[in-house]
Amino acid sequence: MNRAMNETPWLLEQWARWSKMDAGVGYPTSTPFSRLGGSSVRSPVITDQEAAAVDMAVSKLRARDEEMGEVVRLYYMAGENLSYVVRRMPKLDRRKADLLVKSGVAWIDAALCSTNERSARSQ
Repeated sequence: MNRAMNETPWLLEQWARWSKMDAGVGYPTSTPFSRLGGSSVRSPVITDQEAAAVDMAVSKLRARDEEMGEVVRLYYMAGENLSYVVRRMPKLDRRKADLLVKSGVAWIDAALCSTNERSARSQ
């Protein structure tokens, strides 16, 4: 996964699409009845390996800072809707939620870069 920092939000958006399509990752997915009508979620444009790396980084963030990780997860799963995040986490105001998203994206970017560097050294 060779990328620049400005690609991390894009990767998170693709990861959210991937997560919604794959019931095996533990995130809510559509019901069997709703799947009969087809998917309203566009297909992700990343590989399973890239999505799994992002998923691992989000999981690590949630383990390290539960609130920040949950805000990032909600934000991208809701299609980058900050109002949704604030409604789901009433202890946060919009400004703090925005700050947590930005901080979380930076943390995930660093985690992904670290993973890439380790992978490159082992090859």
